[in-house]
Amino acid sequence: MKIRFFMAAVLSAVLFASCESDNEINEIPEEELGNYSEGVFVLNEGNFGSGNSSVSYLDPDLEEIQNNIYAEENNGESPGDTGQSIGFYGDYAFIVMNVSGKIQVVDRHTFENITTIESGLDNPRFIDFSNEKAFVTNWGDGTDPDDDFVAVYDLGNFELEETIPVEEGPEKILTVNDKIYVAHKGGFGFNNTISVLDPNINIIEKTIEVGDVPNSMVSNGNSLWVLSSGLPSYAENETAGKITEIDLTIQEVVQEFEFNEKEHPGNLNLDEQVLYYTLDDTVYTLGQGEESLPDSGITNFSDEGILYGFEVAEGKIYASFVNYDFTGNGKLIIKDNTGNLIDEFDTGINPNGIYIVE
Repeated sequence: MKIRFFMAAVLSAVLFASCESDNEINEIPEEELGNYSEGVFVLNEGNFGSGNSSVSYLDPDLEEIQNNIYAEENNGESPGDTGQSIGFYGDYAFIVMNVSGKIQVVDRHTFENITTIESGLDNPRFIDFSNEKAFVTNWGDGTDPDDDFVAVYDLGNFELEETIPVEEGPEKILTVNDKIYVAHKGGFGFNNTISVLDPNINIIEKTIEVGDVPNSMVSNGNSLWVLSSGLPSYAENETAGKITEIDLTIQEVVQEFEFNEKEHPGNLNLDEQVLYYTLDDTVYTLGQGEESLPDSGITNFSDEGILYGFEVAEGKIYASFVNYDFTGNGKLIIKDNTGNLIDEFDTGINPNGIYIVE
């Protein structure tokens, strides 16, 4: 009996050791995607005509910033002249270069360049995605109101598929509920419309009038909120800004909030069903169901420079600033939604866009 018990114990130990060894052998280490899989990206447009655009990266813990990551990962090269915007899709990041007239496609995890899109672009502005395609707004010649378009690219081969003529000054572009919405700011002129594009057939199916010079859009899936800055003081007839709500089930304007005379807001964002917008150097909020614009803001950024980029996520406000003469490095300032400072960081030259990737 003792011998049988001893042999059983030995066999069990051998089997246990074998299973443990197999588990160790069969364990597959988690794939290392790259250094930039998640975090905060800042696009620095650089100086016009200088070809010194760059990208800054802030780690997810908001502790350390790295400037010039594109150059670091691509043999010291700049992405090009005047970085306009970045779009993230799948494993790719698309850096739209306005003056260079090209798009740098990089691996979003490593930021190594994959390819450069140069065909079909003329004064490109912003990018969004639908149906495995990229849609890019283009002003064309800013003095010509009739040559503006949206360029469509196949993301399987990054080739131009077609161009869609649109109204003057297509700027921000946003995909919601299988429709694409294009804000027409006006190019070198002024405009006041939102185009509704069907990405299944690449046709503009409707145009919706909003406030003058729509500069940003956000959506909660049911409504599209559009912030318009209004015609500036140097226009023939100055107008105040507006926040417009479009019901996406009927594609019609259902609510408008008009600013006071000579007020020109910018930078609309949405976080936890609360709208955040900027007016001069102050951040304001507008909650769902409120019937009028607030009298006071939640925080301001006085004497920081010109507020140039703005994003809100998970109760944190991210704002980037350029120097008043648009030279030298800018800064990124992070606050909580009560206005308390979290931290601030130096960026590259003229940081114009903030992108939070999780």
